[in-house]
Amino acid sequence: MSSIDSFYGSVKIQQQFIKQLEEIKKEKILELINLLAGFILDETGRTKVIYGIAEGRSALALYDFLQQSVKYENIYPVTLDDPIRRYIDPGKENLVIAATGSGETKGVLRYLEDAFKLNVPVVLITANVNSRAYSMVSEYDNGFIFDIEPLKGISNKNLAALGSEFELKLCVLLNAIIPELYHHDPGKDADKYYSTLEHIAKNAGLLMDIDPAHLDEWSDKVLNRRGNYVVDGVSRSGFVANAFGMRLTHLGRNVFMRDGPTTPAFLRGDAYLPITGSGNTREIIEGAIKAKLRGADIFPITVNKSSKLTGLMESWGYTKNIMFVPISQEDMDMYREKEASKILAAKSVQTRPSISELNSYIFTNAFIALGMDMLGVSEKYLAQKHV
Repeated sequence: MSSIDSFYGSVKIQQQFIKQLEEIKKEKILELINLLAGFILDETGRTKVIYGIAEGRSALALYDFLQQSVKYENIYPVTLDDPIRRYIDPGKENLVIAATGSGETKGVLRYLEDAFKLNVPVVLITANVNSRAYSMVSEYDNGFIFDIEPLKGISNKNLAALGSEFELKLCVLLNAIIPELYHHDPGKDADKYYSTLEHIAKNAGLLMDIDPAHLDEWSDKVLNRRGNYVVDGVSRSGFVANAFGMRLTHLGRNVFMRDGPTTPAFLRGDAYLPITGSGNTREIIEGAIKAKLRGADIFPITVNKSSKLTGLMESWGYTKNIMFVPISQEDMDMYREKEASKILAAKSVQTRPSISELNSYIFTNAFIALGMDMLGVSEKYLAQKHV
Protein backbone atom coordinates (compact mmCIF):
# COMPACT_ATOMS: atom_id res chain seq x y z
CA MET A 1 0.00 0.00 0.00
CA SER A 2 1.44 3.39 -1.03
CA SER A 3 1.36 6.38 1.30
CA ILE A 4 -1.37 7.98 -0.83
CA ASP A 5 -3.45 4.80 -0.57
CA SER A 6 -3.04 5.02 3.20
CA PHE A 7 -4.69 8.44 3.15
CA TYR A 8 -7.79 7.25 1.34
CA GLY A 9 -7.89 4.05 3.40
CA SER A 10 -7.85 6.14 6.57
CA VAL A 11 -10.72 8.30 5.29
CA LYS A 12 -12.79 5.15 4.71
CA ILE A 13 -12.08 3.86 8.21
CA GLN A 14 -13.05 7.20 9.72
CA GLN A 15 -16.30 7.05 7.75
CA GLN A 16 -16.90 3.69 9.42
CA PHE A 17 -16.37 5.34 12.80
CA ILE A 18 -19.06 7.89 11.95
CA LYS A 19 -21.48 5.33 10.54
CA GLN A 20 -21.12 3.23 13.70
CA LEU A 21 -22.67 6.13 15.62
CA GLU A 22 -25.76 5.77 13.42
CA GLU A 23 -26.21 2.25 14.83
CA ILE A 24 -26.65 3.48 18.40
CA LYS A 25 -30.20 2.75 19.49
CA LYS A 26 -32.61 5.65 19.72
CA GLU A 27 -33.43 4.94 23.37
CA LYS A 28 -29.78 5.28 24.34
CA ILE A 29 -29.31 8.53 22.42
CA LEU A 30 -32.52 10.01 23.80
CA GLU A 31 -31.42 9.26 27.35
CA LEU A 32 -28.27 11.35 26.83
CA ILE A 33 -30.13 14.09 24.94
CA ASN A 34 -32.84 14.36 27.61
CA LEU A 35 -30.26 14.57 30.36
CA LEU A 36 -28.30 17.37 28.66
CA ALA A 37 -31.45 19.17 27.55
CA GLY A 38 -32.87 18.98 31.06
CA PHE A 39 -29.83 20.82 32.39
CA ILE A 40 -29.29 23.29 29.54
CA LEU A 41 -32.91 24.16 28.71
CA ASP A 42 -34.31 24.32 32.26
CA GLU A 43 -34.71 28.08 32.76
CA THR A 44 -34.13 28.73 36.45
CA GLY A 45 -32.55 32.14 35.92
CA ARG A 46 -29.34 30.98 37.59
CA THR A 47 -25.99 30.68 35.87
CA LYS A 48 -25.27 27.06 35.00
CA VAL A 49 -21.71 25.87 34.70
CA ILE A 50 -20.68 22.95 32.50
CA TYR A 51 -17.22 21.64 33.35
CA GLY A 52 -15.43 19.80 30.57
CA ILE A 53 -13.03 17.25 32.05
CA ALA A 54 -10.72 15.57 29.56
CA GLU A 55 -7.14 15.57 28.34
CA GLY A 56 -5.37 15.53 24.99
CA ARG A 57 -7.45 15.17 21.85
CA SER A 58 -10.50 14.04 23.83
CA ALA A 59 -10.41 17.46 25.51
CA LEU A 60 -10.31 19.25 22.17
CA ALA A 61 -13.32 17.27 20.93
CA LEU A 62 -15.23 18.05 24.12
CA TYR A 63 -14.28 21.74 24.07
CA ASP A 64 -15.71 22.04 20.55
CA PHE A 65 -19.09 21.10 22.04
CA LEU A 66 -18.72 23.37 25.06
CA GLN A 67 -17.95 26.36 22.89
CA GLN A 68 -21.23 25.89 21.07
CA SER A 69 -23.17 25.88 24.34
CA VAL A 70 -22.70 29.65 24.54
CA LYS A 71 -25.87 29.94 22.48
CA TYR A 72 -27.59 29.96 25.86
CA GLU A 73 -26.81 33.05 27.88
CA ASN A 74 -27.21 31.26 31.21
CA ILE A 75 -24.66 28.54 30.30
CA TYR A 76 -21.04 29.08 31.32
CA PRO A 77 -18.63 26.46 29.91
CA VAL A 78 -15.38 25.83 31.80
CA THR A 79 -12.44 23.62 30.89
CA LEU A 80 -9.42 22.25 32.69
CA ASP A 81 -7.30 24.51 30.47
CA ASP A 82 -9.17 27.67 31.41
CA PRO A 83 -6.52 30.07 32.79
CA ILE A 84 -9.07 32.17 34.64
CA ARG A 85 -11.46 29.75 36.31
CA ARG A 86 -11.54 25.98 36.43
CA TYR A 87 -12.95 25.01 39.83
CA ILE A 88 -16.45 23.92 40.80
CA ASP A 89 -18.53 26.65 42.45
CA PRO A 90 -21.00 25.06 44.91
CA GLY A 91 -23.12 28.22 44.75
CA LYS A 92 -24.10 27.61 41.12
CA GLU A 93 -25.81 24.82 39.20
CA ASN A 94 -23.06 22.53 37.95
CA LEU A 95 -22.67 19.68 35.50
CA VAL A 96 -19.48 17.76 34.76
CA ILE A 97 -18.99 16.16 31.35
CA ALA A 98 -15.97 13.87 31.45
CA ALA A 99 -14.53 12.21 28.36
CA THR A 100 -11.84 9.54 28.30
CA GLY A 101 -11.55 6.81 25.70
CA SER A 102 -9.44 4.54 27.88
CA GLY A 103 -11.28 5.42 31.07
CA GLU A 104 -7.92 5.46 32.81
CA THR A 105 -6.78 9.05 32.30
CA LYS A 106 -5.35 10.03 35.69
CA GLY A 107 -6.25 13.71 35.47
CA VAL A 108 -9.86 12.84 34.68
CA LEU A 109 -10.05 10.34 37.55
CA ARG A 110 -8.80 12.94 40.04
CA TYR A 111 -11.39 15.50 38.96
CA LEU A 112 -14.14 12.89 39.08
CA GLU A 113 -13.27 12.23 42.72
CA ASP A 114 -13.55 15.98 43.43
CA ALA A 115 -16.96 16.12 41.70
CA PHE A 116 -18.20 13.17 43.76
CA LYS A 117 -17.26 14.91 47.02
CA LEU A 118 -19.36 17.93 46.00
CA ASN A 119 -22.22 15.75 44.70
CA VAL A 120 -22.08 17.38 41.26
CA PRO A 121 -23.93 15.52 38.47
CA VAL A 122 -21.45 13.73 36.20
CA VAL A 123 -21.80 12.56 32.60
CA LEU A 124 -19.02 10.19 31.54
CA ILE A 125 -18.38 9.40 27.88
CA THR A 126 -15.93 6.52 27.40
CA ALA A 127 -15.03 3.60 25.15
CA ASN A 128 -13.91 1.26 27.93
CA VAL A 129 -16.59 -0.38 30.08
CA ASN A 130 -13.90 -2.20 32.05
CA SER A 131 -12.11 0.97 33.11
CA ARG A 132 -11.63 2.71 36.43
CA ALA A 133 -13.68 5.73 35.32
CA TYR A 134 -16.59 3.52 34.26
CA SER A 135 -16.52 1.73 37.61
CA MET A 136 -16.31 4.99 39.59
CA VAL A 137 -19.25 6.66 37.85
CA SER A 138 -21.30 3.44 37.94
CA GLU A 139 -21.05 3.47 41.72
CA TYR A 140 -21.86 7.20 41.98
CA ASP A 141 -25.52 8.03 42.68
CA ASN A 142 -25.44 11.21 40.59
CA GLY A 143 -23.64 9.78 37.55
CA PHE A 144 -24.57 8.85 33.99
CA ILE A 145 -22.44 6.85 31.55
CA PHE A 146 -22.55 6.89 27.77
CA ASP A 147 -20.25 4.26 26.29
CA ILE A 148 -19.09 4.28 22.66
CA GLU A 149 -18.06 0.83 21.51
CA PRO A 150 -14.77 0.51 19.61
CA LEU A 151 -15.06 -0.57 16.00
CA LYS A 152 -14.09 -4.21 15.57
CA GLY A 153 -12.18 -5.73 12.69
CA ILE A 154 -9.86 -2.90 11.63
CA SER A 155 -7.19 -4.76 9.67
CA ASN A 156 -4.63 -1.95 9.56
CA LYS A 157 -4.31 -0.04 12.84
CA ASN A 158 -1.99 2.48 11.17
CA LEU A 159 -4.94 3.78 9.18
CA ALA A 160 -6.64 4.81 12.41
CA ALA A 161 -3.53 6.92 13.16
CA LEU A 162 -3.29 5.77 16.78
CA GLY A 163 -6.09 6.88 19.04
CA SER A 164 -8.16 8.83 16.53
CA GLU A 165 -11.21 6.59 16.89
CA PHE A 166 -12.64 7.73 20.22
CA GLU A 167 -11.77 11.39 19.71
CA LEU A 168 -13.42 11.53 16.29
CA LYS A 169 -16.50 9.67 17.50
CA LEU A 170 -16.76 11.96 20.51
CA CYS A 171 -16.59 15.09 18.37
CA VAL A 172 -19.09 13.75 15.83
CA LEU A 173 -21.47 12.45 18.51
CA LEU A 174 -21.62 15.78 20.31
CA ASN A 175 -22.01 17.72 17.06
CA ALA A 176 -24.89 15.45 16.07
CA ILE A 177 -26.57 16.01 19.44
CA ILE A 178 -26.40 19.82 19.20
CA PRO A 179 -29.37 20.25 16.81
CA GLU A 180 -31.47 18.13 19.20
CA LEU A 181 -30.55 20.33 22.14
CA TYR A 182 -31.42 23.53 20.31
CA HIS A 183 -34.85 22.30 19.22
CA HIS A 184 -35.61 19.55 21.68
CA ASP A 185 -38.91 18.23 22.94
CA PRO A 186 -37.98 15.70 25.65
CA GLY A 187 -39.13 12.17 25.01
CA LYS A 188 -39.60 12.63 21.26
CA ASP A 189 -37.62 11.04 18.47
CA ALA A 190 -33.94 11.72 17.74
CA ASP A 191 -34.38 12.38 14.02
CA LYS A 192 -32.12 15.42 14.00
CA TYR A 193 -29.31 13.37 15.55
CA TYR A 194 -29.46 10.72 12.83
CA SER A 195 -29.92 13.18 9.96
CA THR A 196 -26.95 15.22 11.20
CA LEU A 197 -24.82 12.05 11.33
CA GLU A 198 -25.83 11.23 7.77
CA HIS A 199 -24.85 14.73 6.69
CA ILE A 200 -21.47 14.49 8.45
CA ALA A 201 -20.74 11.07 6.91
CA LYS A 202 -21.66 12.36 3.46
CA ASN A 203 -19.26 15.27 3.82
CA ALA A 204 -16.50 12.98 5.06
CA GLY A 205 -16.86 10.94 1.88
CA LEU A 206 -16.00 14.02 -0.19
CA LEU A 207 -12.39 13.70 1.01
CA MET A 208 -12.08 10.75 -1.34
CA ASP A 209 -12.28 13.31 -4.19
CA ILE A 210 -9.03 15.05 -3.24
CA ASP A 211 -6.69 14.85 -6.25
CA PRO A 212 -4.04 12.16 -5.55
CA ALA A 213 -1.34 13.99 -7.53
CA HIS A 214 -1.85 17.22 -5.56
CA LEU A 215 -2.03 15.31 -2.28
CA ASP A 216 1.22 13.52 -3.09
CA GLU A 217 3.03 16.76 -3.98
CA TRP A 218 1.61 18.64 -0.98
CA SER A 219 2.50 15.85 1.45
CA ASP A 220 6.03 15.58 0.10
CA LYS A 221 6.63 19.32 0.58
CA VAL A 222 5.15 19.31 4.08
CA LEU A 223 6.91 16.22 5.43
CA ASN A 224 10.34 16.33 3.80
CA ARG A 225 11.88 19.22 5.71
CA ARG A 226 14.02 19.91 8.77
CA GLY A 227 12.54 23.14 10.14
CA ASN A 228 9.94 23.70 12.84
CA TYR A 229 6.25 23.10 12.22
CA VAL A 230 3.94 25.88 13.39
CA VAL A 231 0.24 25.00 13.39
CA ASP A 232 -2.45 27.63 13.77
CA GLY A 233 -6.18 27.97 14.04
CA VAL A 234 -8.78 30.12 15.78
CA SER A 235 -11.83 28.96 17.72
CA ARG A 236 -12.96 25.46 16.68
CA SER A 237 -10.39 25.37 13.88
CA GLY A 238 -7.89 25.95 16.66
CA PHE A 239 -8.99 22.70 18.32
CA VAL A 240 -8.32 20.86 15.06
CA ALA A 241 -4.94 22.58 14.72
CA ASN A 242 -3.98 21.57 18.27
CA ALA A 243 -4.97 17.97 17.59
CA PHE A 244 -2.98 18.02 14.34
CA GLY A 245 0.03 19.45 16.15
CA MET A 246 -0.12 16.62 18.69
CA ARG A 247 -0.05 14.01 15.95
CA LEU A 248 2.79 15.73 14.07
CA THR A 249 4.72 15.62 17.33
CA HIS A 250 4.08 11.88 17.51
CA LEU A 251 5.60 11.62 14.03
CA GLY A 252 8.80 13.02 15.53
CA ARG A 253 8.37 16.58 14.26
CA ASN A 254 9.24 19.73 16.24
CA VAL A 255 5.82 21.38 16.53
CA PHE A 256 4.51 24.63 18.03
CA MET A 257 1.18 26.45 18.17
CA ARG A 258 1.68 29.95 16.76
CA ASP A 259 0.28 31.66 19.86
CA GLY A 260 2.13 29.39 22.28
CA PRO A 261 4.27 31.02 24.98
CA THR A 262 7.41 29.16 23.87
CA THR A 263 6.86 29.36 20.10
CA PRO A 264 9.95 30.80 18.37
CA ALA A 265 9.89 33.31 15.54
CA PHE A 266 9.53 31.93 12.03
CA LEU A 267 12.76 30.96 10.28
CA ARG A 268 13.50 30.06 6.70
CA GLY A 269 12.64 26.39 6.21
CA ASP A 270 9.87 26.34 8.80
CA ALA A 271 6.39 25.17 7.82
CA TYR A 272 3.36 27.26 8.78
CA LEU A 273 0.19 25.10 8.74
CA PRO A 274 -2.90 27.25 9.41
CA ILE A 275 -6.32 25.58 9.50
CA THR A 276 -9.19 27.90 8.65
CA GLY A 277 -12.61 27.12 7.25
CA SER A 278 -13.33 30.58 5.90
CA GLY A 279 -9.77 31.51 4.95
CA ASN A 280 -10.65 35.02 6.10
CA THR A 281 -9.77 34.84 9.78
CA ARG A 282 -7.78 37.93 10.68
CA GLU A 283 -5.25 36.13 12.90
CA ILE A 284 -4.53 33.58 10.16
CA ILE A 285 -4.02 36.28 7.54
CA GLU A 286 -1.59 38.05 9.86
CA GLY A 287 0.21 34.76 10.57
CA ALA A 288 0.61 34.02 6.86
CA ILE A 289 2.06 37.47 6.20
CA LYS A 290 4.57 37.10 9.06
CA ALA A 291 5.56 33.63 7.88
CA LYS A 292 6.10 34.90 4.33
CA LEU A 293 8.22 37.86 5.49
CA ARG A 294 10.50 35.55 7.47
CA GLY A 295 10.91 32.98 4.72
CA ALA A 296 8.76 30.19 6.16
CA ASP A 297 6.72 28.00 3.82
CA ILE A 298 2.94 28.27 4.17
CA PHE A 299 0.60 25.30 3.73
CA PRO A 300 -2.99 26.36 4.46
CA ILE A 301 -5.72 23.80 5.09
CA THR A 302 -9.03 25.44 4.21
CA VAL A 303 -12.37 24.83 2.53
CA ASN A 304 -12.86 28.22 0.86
CA LYS A 305 -11.40 28.80 -2.60
CA SER A 306 -12.64 32.41 -2.66
CA SER A 307 -11.02 33.65 0.53
CA LYS A 308 -8.54 36.39 1.36
CA LEU A 309 -5.95 33.77 2.28
CA THR A 310 -6.37 32.05 -1.08
CA GLY A 311 -5.95 35.40 -2.81
CA LEU A 312 -2.77 36.07 -0.86
CA MET A 313 -1.31 32.66 -1.70
CA GLU A 314 -2.13 33.16 -5.38
CA SER A 315 -0.48 36.61 -5.39
CA TRP A 316 2.68 35.04 -3.91
CA GLY A 317 2.69 32.23 -6.46
CA TYR A 318 2.02 29.55 -3.83
CA THR A 319 -1.29 28.21 -5.07
CA LYS A 320 -0.02 24.62 -5.03
CA ASN A 321 0.74 24.95 -1.32
CA ILE A 322 -2.97 25.18 -0.48
CA MET A 323 -4.93 22.10 0.53
CA PHE A 324 -8.62 22.61 -0.12
CA VAL A 325 -10.69 20.25 2.01
CA PRO A 326 -13.98 19.58 0.21
CA ILE A 327 -17.36 20.09 1.88
CA SER A 328 -20.88 20.16 0.43
CA GLN A 329 -22.11 23.26 -1.36
CA GLU A 330 -24.79 23.94 1.25
CA ASP A 331 -22.08 24.10 3.91
CA MET A 332 -19.91 26.31 1.70
CA ASP A 333 -22.63 28.95 1.57
CA MET A 334 -21.74 30.23 5.04
CA TYR A 335 -18.35 31.36 3.74
CA ARG A 336 -19.66 33.89 1.24
CA GLU A 337 -18.68 36.79 3.47
CA LYS A 338 -15.05 37.93 3.21
CA GLU A 339 -14.89 40.02 6.37
CA ALA A 340 -12.09 39.11 8.75
CA SER A 341 -13.27 37.74 12.09
CA LYS A 342 -14.20 40.30 14.72
CA ILE A 343 -14.66 40.11 18.47
CA LEU A 344 -18.43 40.19 17.90
CA ALA A 345 -19.82 36.91 16.51
CA ALA A 346 -23.34 36.09 15.42
CA LYS A 347 -25.16 33.38 17.36
CA SER A 348 -25.88 31.54 14.11
CA VAL A 349 -22.14 31.31 13.46
CA GLN A 350 -21.34 30.19 16.98
CA THR A 351 -23.79 27.30 16.84
CA ARG A 352 -23.37 26.07 13.28
CA PRO A 353 -22.44 22.42 12.75
CA SER A 354 -18.67 21.99 12.58
CA ILE A 355 -18.62 20.51 9.08
CA SER A 356 -15.48 22.32 7.90
CA GLU A 357 -13.73 21.55 11.18
CA LEU A 358 -14.81 17.91 11.13
CA ASN A 359 -13.64 17.40 7.56
CA SER A 360 -10.37 19.17 8.37
CA TYR A 361 -10.01 16.90 11.40
CA ILE A 362 -10.60 13.78 9.29
CA PHE A 363 -8.17 15.11 6.69
CA THR A 364 -5.40 15.68 9.25
CA ASN A 365 -5.96 12.22 10.78
CA ALA A 366 -5.66 10.66 7.32
CA PHE A 367 -2.60 12.79 6.60
CA ILE A 368 -0.89 11.34 9.69
CA ALA A 369 -1.66 7.83 8.41
CA LEU A 370 -0.09 8.88 5.10
CA GLY A 371 2.90 10.36 6.96
CA MET A 372 3.45 7.13 8.86
CA ASP A 373 3.83 5.27 5.58
CA MET A 374 5.85 7.98 3.86
CA LEU A 375 8.30 8.32 6.75
CA GLY A 376 8.35 4.65 7.72
CA VAL A 377 7.01 5.41 11.21
CA SER A 378 5.35 2.52 13.04
CA GLU A 379 2.36 2.61 15.35
CA LYS A 380 4.74 1.53 18.12
CA TYR A 381 6.83 4.69 17.51
CA LEU A 382 3.71 6.86 17.74
CA ALA A 383 2.74 5.12 20.96
CA GLN A 384 6.14 5.90 22.46
CA LYS A 385 5.65 9.58 21.68
CA HIS A 386 2.05 9.55 22.89
CA VAL A 387 1.53 11.08 26.34
